[in-house]
Amino acid sequence: MAYVGQTRSSALAEYLRRLGIGECVVRGELPARRHPFAHDNGAFRDWRAGRPFDIGRWLRDMRWMSYRGIRPDFVVVPDIVAGGLASLEWSAMWRDEVPAEFPAYLAVQDGMSVSTVALHLSAYDGIFVGGTLGWKLATAATWIQLAHGRGIRCHVGRVGTAARVRWARSIGADSIDSCLPLRHREHLAAFVDALGLGEPLAASSEAA
Repeated sequence: MAYVGQTRSSALAEYLRRLGIGECVVRGELPARRHPFAHDNGAFRDWRAGRPFDIGRWLRDMRWMSYRGIRPDFVVVPDIVAGGLASLEWSAMWRDEVPAEFPAYLAVQDGMSVSTVALHLSAYDGIFVGGTLGWKLATAATWIQLAHGRGIRCHVGRVGTAARVRWARSIGADSIDSCLPLRHREHLAAFVDALGLGEPLAASSEAA
């Protein structure tokens, strides 16, 4: 299963729906423009911008969806990018704030070990492979193996190029996401082709 970001183009949204490509909603972007969708807590965006994580807005998103009976495919529990054990503890602090009806994924990060994560995994419905790119590429297959051994799913974040899509498929990832395919028609075409979907985007549609 692949997820990409939001688009204001109705033609592009219809194209993505037709292909079965879901929407990755980052904290603060509700409501989703397409379904199915997954909810990203926005920690990576805040980290990249050099600002503190907005836990209040994340909590409002959880309540907003729950009150309206809207169920995402999964939500990523708050984490600390490249935060190791501190991220694991931070996620544990907020795990119970995820409504019971939402599948909750634990984000694994640089500095975490399989043995340590395994002790916490019973509280989660899936694993989200985050972290820095090098660490992700080196360890994702191990996290997928751990998740599948526990009978849960594993998502790999920021997989947008054709080469990385093929890599994620080869190691057995259950789902991936990226904003890259929406930045240019060529990126989207390569992404769709690597997924094995193959339907070309109509010339009148814009990847944005």
